[in-house]
Amino acid sequence: MRLLYPLLLIVMVAFLSSCKKDNSLDSLDHVILKREGLLRVECSNCEVTYQVNSKDYKVGIDQGSNDMAFYYSGDFALVTEVLSKEEQKIRVLVVDSFGRVVSNELNKWSAGERRKKTFEINIK
Repeated sequence: MRLLYPLLLIVMVAFLSSCKKDNSLDSLDHVILKREGLLRVECSNCEVTYQVNSKDYKVGIDQGSNDMAFYYSGDFALVTEVLSKEEQKIRVLVVDSFGRVVSNELNKWSAGERRKKTFEINIK
């Protein structure tokens, strides 16, 4: 019986010292979390060109509105250019990933009018 207690103590110490802490959730520094913003353009007949992180996108809108999602992981400038193909009112709405309205403009545009605008998107 005297031999059993020291043996049991050695087994318990060895068992407890071999347990490792799971580090899989400790640090998320290596993970890039992408945020999703929204660019909505409401028009009858227009073309939208926008730039996100040096990538260009082009969308044609025939009727109503078009929602264009853009993804980012840090502060950047969203560059948009809208070409109106007829005289009309056009709304340009920009919403960041937190649901904050960055811009919401409704203006009258002439046929052939082109406007370029830059919106600063912040992650804070």
